Amino acid sequence: MDNELNMEIAKTTRSPGIPKNITRLFGDNNLFLQSIESHKHVRKLTFQMLGSDGLILRTMKDINLLSHKHMEEGARNGFLDVKETLSTILIECLAKKVMGDIEPRSAKELALCWRKYPSGWFRFPFKIGHEAVLRKRAAGEEPGEFFKIIFGEKDMMSVENAIQYIYTFFLIANETTPRIIAATIKLISKSDEVMQELQREHAEIVINESLRIITTVPVVLRTPEHDIQVGDYIIPAGWTFMGCPSVHFNPEKYEDPLVFNPWRWKEKDLSALVSKNYIPFGAGPRLCVGAYFAKMLMAIFIHHLCKYRWSMKAEIILTRSYVLMFPHGCDVQISENT
Repeated sequence: MDNELNMEIAKTTRSPGIPKNITRLFGDNNLFLQSIESHKHVRKLTFQMLGSDGLILRTMKDINLLSHKHMEEGARNGFLDVKETLSTILIECLAKKVMGDIEPRSAKELALCWRKYPSGWFRFPFKIGHEAVLRKRAAGEEPGEFFKIIFGEKDMMSVENAIQYIYTFFLIANETTPRIIAATIKLISKSDEVMQELQREHAEIVINESLRIITTVPVVLRTPEHDIQVGDYIIPAGWTFMGCPSVHFNPEKYEDPLVFNPWRWKEKDLSALVSKNYIPFGAGPRLCVGAYFAKMLMAIFIHHLCKYRWSMKAEIILTRSYVLMFPHGCDVQISENT
């Protein structure tokens, strides 16, 4: 819960403290895990893709339409799995931004592979994506907006690196935001008062509180580039530092910190993505560049869900196995709100 230590590490350290077993999953040459300069380049690209006003407005329009479509379908069926639905929405939206016009069969294969990654298909979508990009380039077809940004750079990446980057980008997006939103829906479902607050369009205070309680990852791993003094101790340069977002549970900063209480955010500045006592997306040079995108996706999905009558069974449980897990799925019962 030491705020000063966590912020010092976040602000001064760019190197990720990634264990070797995680590195092997992404590949030793993955751009997200390489040198500081490589990470800065990747960060700049990601910000262009997720941070440009024009692109994010078009992306949000697509997400809005897809959320509406899937919610209507869920209401007809009487249920929808929140995590799976969000994964589908995210991938359907981003696939077009990445690949441009892509044949339905390849699009379906890509979506299935990214969604089924936890079942052990980790490298398979990379292979399919690689083949699809090479086919499009050979045929002289237009890539999607994301590839236009990548190949429009002065220091242009190789095709191999570009696909590796997009592959990792998809993987990280799909394994974080849908799980956080599913966990948020679980928290909301347990409180009639929160449900009523959402009907009054107060989604932002609910989102801030859910991100305080359930962050995307349980630890922040960094490798300090210089010795850091902590009281009477020194964290040597080159060690792996495991910071915890436990600052969110500091009783000196948050009253009853273990209680899900969205009202604690009323009358506060909700525009800040990060502060000294609130770091759901990390901080410093490795602050998540998709933070604004993630909050917007949460707001849109919750807005559409609350147009319907819905509930989640009490037996739906949430566990943490590094990422957030739903052992019994995360279905909500949903029907037209009459």
